[in-house]
Amino acid sequence: MNFIKQHKLFNLIVLLLIIVFSTLFYLSYSSSKEIKESMAKLSQLNKKIDSINEETSLYSSLDLDYKSAVKDLENLAKVEKEQQIYWGTLLNEKENHYSNWEQQSSESVNAEITKLFTSLKNQCEVANLNLPSSLNSFDTGFTGGTEGEVKSYGFGLSSYDGFWPSIDSNESKSLSIQGKIIKEIVSLLCNSTNKLHSLFLLEIKREAVGPTDNKHIGSDKINLEGKNNFLLRSNVALESFVFELKFRSHTSHARLFINQLRPPFLVRNLRVERLLGDTQFSSFQGSENSPTFGESNEDKNSAKKLLPIVTDVKSDFTILIEYLKTTRKGILALYENKFFWEDIDVEIFDKFLIDSGNEDLVRKTKEFLLK
Repeated sequence: MNFIKQHKLFNLIVLLLIIVFSTLFYLSYSSSKEIKESMAKLSQLNKKIDSINEETSLYSSLDLDYKSAVKDLENLAKVEKEQQIYWGTLLNEKENHYSNWEQQSSESVNAEITKLFTSLKNQCEVANLNLPSSLNSFDTGFTGGTEGEVKSYGFGLSSYDGFWPSIDSNESKSLSIQGKIIKEIVSLLCNSTNKLHSLFLLEIKREAVGPTDNKHIGSDKINLEGKNNFLLRSNVALESFVFELKFRSHTSHARLFINQLRPPFLVRNLRVERLLGDTQFSSFQGSENSPTFGESNEDKNSAKKLLPIVTDVKSDFTILIEYLKTTRKGILALYENKFFWEDIDVEIFDKFLIDSGNEDLVRKTKEFLLK
């Protein structure tokens, strides 16, 4: 007791230590409790995280798929742009009679076609291009037929030479365009002739443009049976006129004519029939002492050695020509598909339109979505 009284400082220190110990013990106990509660909460959170990871694992590749889809879309935009340029070249709108046709009345089209007959006949006469008779009566040298018969040839529009039925505006437009196309074809034929050798036009056949034209087209109507597989429109959704041109000439004339055909003219099929009876020979290649014509007792092997030198060869050329009016719809086809517009990302689609060279459709897209 005296010790405690005599050592007050010591007692104070001991008391402070006891207080500090008690405080630390209390804090330790409290912290331990909080740690346990925190550990329990962390355990629960880990379980939730594991559950979320398990659910999202099914979608772990979405980001990769999205990047891959964007890359594919960029490639599609590039392909679409190339396709647009390609089809634009084939359509050749600057020289396309369908694209550049100006509105005309049915009477104006009638007058236009009537003038066309005289114009083409005069052009053919100047260019040494012989025309068939109205009855298509030819001999091998095209000497048959009278002048009156030749003048009656109608260039695939025979029914409308001096006759014009009651016809609607759509058929009238198509007939007008077909007339312009035929005029261009005949002009190219005239450019393929020369003064030494004539070119003989056998026939021009075309498609009927409607029920009225189909009623009057007669023998000028093309037969497309077995020919549709040659046509581009049979495999691609586009519109075109089809013509079949048959003429008799030398190969050089036919080659020159075909080389002049450029888009929207497309040569879809070519058939050549050699006129052996009309061929001229200058000599034969054989052995030095072999007769021009084999003896009756000459064997076949000797006969095969006689090779003619051909100096004048004519053939009948039949050319199937397709004239493009429109090209495929391309991206415009998307606007007709209502399912395409469900949950569409406008920003991505606009970028695709710009990258593919269809900037003019961006505004149309916004207007379409507003509706």
